[in-house]
This record gives sequence, C-alpha cells and structure tokens, in this order.
Amino acid sequence: MSNLNQQFQLPGGRKLGYDEHGAPDGKPVFYLHGSPSSRLEARLYLSEDLLQSLGVRLIAVDRPGMGLSDFQPNRRMLDFPNDLLALADHLKIERFAILAYSLGGPYGLACAFAIPEHLHKVGIVSGAALFTEPELMTNVNEGTRKFLTMPREKPLLARLFLWMMLGVMPRVAPKKFIAGAAAVLPEADRAVVSDPEVQRGFINAMYEAMRQGTRGAFHESLLAITDYGFRLQDIQTPIQLWHGEADQNVPVEMARFAESALPKCEAGFYPNEGHLSLFKKHAAEIIRALV
Repeated sequence: MSNLNQQFQLPGGRKLGYDEHGAPDGKPVFYLHGSPSSRLEARLYLSEDLLQSLGVRLIAVDRPGMGLSDFQPNRRMLDFPNDLLALADHLKIERFAILAYSLGGPYGLACAFAIPEHLHKVGIVSGAALFTEPELMTNVNEGTRKFLTMPREKPLLARLFLWMMLGVMPRVAPKKFIAGAAAVLPEADRAVVSDPEVQRGFINAMYEAMRQGTRGAFHESLLAITDYGFRLQDIQTPIQLWHGEADQNVPVEMARFAESALPKCEAGFYPNEGHLSLFKKHAAEIIRALV
C-alpha cells in the first residue's frame, strides 16, 4: 500500500503533508526526514516490500515549509510534536514509534520529551545531531557546517546558496550536484551515492524540499543551532541510536554524547559506516528493532 501526497489540515489552518507506505493495518511508525529533505526520503531507505513483510505502517511527514507542509513562522523545535500528535489523532493512531533520520533526529528527541505517553520507542539513525554543543562540532564536514551557520551569519547569502545549490543545481546539473555532494562524503557513503537509483531518489527528495522555496530549509538550519528547549537528561522515552563511526555529517561524538546523557538509551555503533551507508545496509534490522 502506498497512499501518497496527502495533506491534513491542522486545527490552526496550516496543512501538513505526508505519505503512507507498507501495511495499512500494520504497526504505526512515523518517519522524520533529514534536512533539507522531504517525506520522499523514506523511499530511499525503506522499500514497500520490507515494510509489508514486517507488518509496518510507515507515515512519512513533511516538516513545515518543506514538501506539502505549510511554512510556520517563528517555529520552535518543540512545536513539531503537536503537529505530529494532531496527525496521529486524525489517522486514529493512539500510540506509535518514531524513526528519525539525520537532522530529523532532534525532532525525534523533541517528541520523546514532549509526548512520551504516545510513544513506544524512538529510533534515531545517523541523527544524534547535537549542533548546539560547540565542542562536538570538530569533525563536521564543510558542506554541513555551511548549511548550519550561514543562515545566522549571512542570511541573504544563505538564501541564495540554498536556492542555487538545492533548488536549481539538482535539476539543471544533476551529475555535478551529485559529484559535489559525494566529494565531502566518506568512502562508504560514496559507494551508496554511486547508485543511479539512489541519485534519483536523493534529488527528488531534495527538490521536493524546495517546492515552496528556501524558507523551510533556512529556518531548519537556524533551529539546528538554537537551544532545543529541553535537556536530553529529562527524556524518559526509550531511545535507540544507530550511528556510523565514519559519519562526517553528524560526527559519532554526538551520538556517544547522547548515549551517555539519555536515561533510557541503547546505541549501536558501526565502525566503517557513514551517514547514508548505515541506513541503506541496516534498514531491516532498524525497523525490526522499532516494532
């Protein structure tokens, strides 16, 4: 089952975009994408066959300003759990798991903090993205660092950079765009990105993120380096982390820090895996652990 390009109107009038995959009556898992990205990202890692075989109903949600979800001015990290809960109520889902990837990780943690009574477990893949901790920023690659810091330091230039790099380049020069992205990745990730199907999925998810322009991605960059509004030590929901030790987008030091700070955390570290390769190779294991 795929139920694509859905929109739900939130109580305040904003719309939230989402796709559904897998078994309609399966165990519900909400998928939180990276940034800048969109609900389409879920298809890169989680096939329909895998979800069906494991009896999982996956709901991949666009965050405000990306894909089919309306922009939300002055949004904070802790506003998102309310959106997710409203969508779950609409879909008649009382309790669920969350699978958060990359920069979706902080939103998974925000949900774990804010709506624990609705969650079985939160799984975070390559996403212990604690960019609010300066001492953990040492091994972040240059592209990620620029995406995070430019909106605060040079806002006008950041808008132009986002529009060119994410809105224009993927369409007019896809090979050049992929080559540029791959150049800053570790070897394990470059092997994943060499697959033409992955390249197409990556570009589609990115282009969908820019459907409404750069505001959503710009705001997400600011939120990633702004105080999240909660402490890891206060999260009582069970958290499971999966992280590659060769990850240069979200360095493994961040995941080790999160593991030590979270009261109920299990973590798996993979010596030669990167930001993309870990999820691509271990998707079945990750989904099984969540449901």
